[in-house]
Amino acid sequence: MFNRFNRNMNSRVDTNVYLLVIIALSLLVCYLQPKMIIPALVVVGVTYYFARRNFINKEIFFSSYLDNIIRNIERTNHFAVRKLDIGMAVFSKDGKLQWKNELFQQWVGKRNLEGKRPEEVLPLPANAFELLSVRDGEQVIQLEGRYYRMKYASVQTQERTSKKDSMETVSGLMVYLTDITEYELLKQKCNNDKLCLAYVRFDNYEEVTRGISETSIANLNGEINELLTKWASSHQGFICRMNKESCLVGFTQAAVLNMMEDKFTILDQVREIRAGNKFAPTFSIGVACDGVTLEELIQNANKSLYMALGRGGDQAVVLKDKNTQFFGGTATVAAKSTRVRARIVAQTIHEQMQQAEKIFVMGHHNEDYDAIGATVGMAKLGLSYNKDTYNLSKTGNEYYNRIAEVLEHENIILSDNETKYFDIVVSEEEALKLLTPKSLLVLVDHHRATLSASRAVLEAAKTRIIVDHHRRAEDIISNTVLLYLEPSSSSTSELVTELICYFDDSLEITAAEATALYAGIVLDTKNFAVQTGERTFEAAALLRRSGADPNLVRLLFKDDLGTVQARAKLIAEAKTPIPGLAISLMRNAVRETRSSVLAAQTADSLITVDGIAVGVAIVEYKDGYLGISARSDGSVNVQVIMEELGGGGHQTVAGVQLANKRAKDVEPQIIALAKKQLEERDNNESNSAARC
Repeated sequence: MFNRFNRNMNSRVDTNVYLLVIIALSLLVCYLQPKMIIPALVVVGVTYYFARRNFINKEIFFSSYLDNIIRNIERTNHFAVRKLDIGMAVFSKDGKLQWKNELFQQWVGKRNLEGKRPEEVLPLPANAFELLSVRDGEQVIQLEGRYYRMKYASVQTQERTSKKDSMETVSGLMVYLTDITEYELLKQKCNNDKLCLAYVRFDNYEEVTRGISETSIANLNGEINELLTKWASSHQGFICRMNKESCLVGFTQAAVLNMMEDKFTILDQVREIRAGNKFAPTFSIGVACDGVTLEELIQNANKSLYMALGRGGDQAVVLKDKNTQFFGGTATVAAKSTRVRARIVAQTIHEQMQQAEKIFVMGHHNEDYDAIGATVGMAKLGLSYNKDTYNLSKTGNEYYNRIAEVLEHENIILSDNETKYFDIVVSEEEALKLLTPKSLLVLVDHHRATLSASRAVLEAAKTRIIVDHHRRAEDIISNTVLLYLEPSSSSTSELVTELICYFDDSLEITAAEATALYAGIVLDTKNFAVQTGERTFEAAALLRRSGADPNLVRLLFKDDLGTVQARAKLIAEAKTPIPGLAISLMRNAVRETRSSVLAAQTADSLITVDGIAVGVAIVEYKDGYLGISARSDGSVNVQVIMEELGGGGHQTVAGVQLANKRAKDVEPQIIALAKKQLEERDNNESNSAARC
């Protein structure tokens, strides 16, 4: 159009040039021949007339041509707005709908849309005008059972203001809807039919089959195989038996979603099997739905199974969409009677310590007696090689001070060597200066970087070993030469005591060292009341033979009158929002070890109350942090509750530290999570009663 317009303008210029040439020639002729003046004027007049007429005709033609184009564009736009399969709507600057086409109203399925805001028309609260108008974008929404791709963009328009003939530029919102139902359903079908693999492992096969006849073992295996086969076939899956303790099962992703919705009831069904066995069998299941190749899918399934086993077994771990979800884990972790792994771990630590230039032992921040006992035990191993050994601890730790005070009062040293343990305790700054590339870092009583006493030392150390008894967390420290994780153990001090036994036959521990380890076991078992097995008492017996003094341990656990009164006040002010749950709140506390210890003691005391299965103590610190200690009588897994809040721990002991939170922010979530756990416990008990 514009090229034609330019040609018309050029034609007008050309006509003027020609006319000027004719006039110039006519003047020249008239000058040479005056008789030709009249004919020259006639020629010039006729030429001007026809040139003028031709130009007017071209302008008329061009105007008609532009009118046709504009009308065609308007017709096309009108057709597009009314007939194309795109729903459109315009919202004004105040967020109210000004205009929409028929298809938009038809797809939205509502009448009288004028004047309504986007959040009133579209299904999601996120579709508020204030959010959509910030920047252009698109998303998939569902309307009346169909799926639409919604594109939205802010547009600049002009509106007349109150002032006469004054226009104001404002921002409105355009919304476009495109029906993509067929594509979305095909995408969902593809996702639902996606292959997922699950590794299933019999956790306690040796313990369950010990002491029963071959016939009972055959019956047990038969019932378990039948249960697994029915489970796989009910979800249209396949099963591949690998050995008597493990198998590989394949499902579609839709089947896995159904299992997740049912909370993997197969775990409860397995525990119900009785074929002459005294112990209830338990399974660990590792499911993976993520993986570009089959090899990657199998590796992810293996990782999920390893995580389930690391968390104590009797649970399912699902890796889907790069997120890990946990199901089950309500049964008490059964202790392994075999010590084969402990011997292998002791030998590995023996080799690593021999190769190391220096040895650093580090517990979690705010070390308790279990962490201190474990660091003392591991430092004992390092000092037995005459290696430079250091315990990394935050200065001013109350537990360390308490042990030092009690031992000094009783005139007992922690080591028979010239080097005393309290002399090798170093701060973070000192440890970073002493650390060398060939140093060995031993992490005890934790396996998450966020809990380490020093994150800087953890990242600087190249060679790392973990010894811990907590259930495996998703954010476990990676790149370790040895990971010794035993959730079935009562405490890390128990694990270290066993390692000392298998480390060197000639290695002897002093009475003070045994007392420190014994205190760690007493702390985590609540004086041998929870999470104890045969290996726990055997470790305690070994420590007693080595001179562990229960009277000294009793002194360590004594509290002053102010602490007892503060704990009693917190217990008295505790509330029970739901049956089975007690919550106590401590406000305006100073963030120090004493406050966290008081919270832990309060939670311990709450579960001794009749009818209370879960005790939670919340500490609001003055600096804005929030500390939570959770305890259970064993019937509820408080680790699951704390993990939802970003923490972790053990089945009966767990906790979390949160920044910029208050009790009112997390208390409703704690109540909801505890209620869910208590309901699952009650349902399981009801089912057991019904079977009886």
